[in-house]
Amino acid sequence: MNAHSKTRKPKEDPRWLDQPENVRKIIRWFYGLCGLVILVDVVFSMGWHKHAAFSEEVGIHAIETLPAFYGLYGFLACVGMVYISKLMRNWKGKKLLMREEDYWDK
Repeated sequence: MNAHSKTRKPKEDPRWLDQPENVRKIIRWFYGLCGLVILVDVVFSMGWHKHAAFSEEVGIHAIETLPAFYGLYGFLACVGMVYISKLMRNWKGKKLLMREEDYWDK
């Protein structure tokens, strides 16, 4: 035995998510669930009245009662947060959110 064999970890068996076909199955189930939620939202908004946060006098009331409005609003808000955080990482040459790799060593 040499010194390298003592520190080497034993080879692990492949896990369930290490197989690409299982990952594809999960992604398909996720997309199917998203489609089901949108379908339920569309059916619900056609058959019943949604309780909107704004009154009918406010112009945004018509947009707010559209099917999947809150899902799209949430998605666009998350995408906006990602782009704003990317801008904050390097704003005019200054790193607002990021530090150098050796920041704590200084």
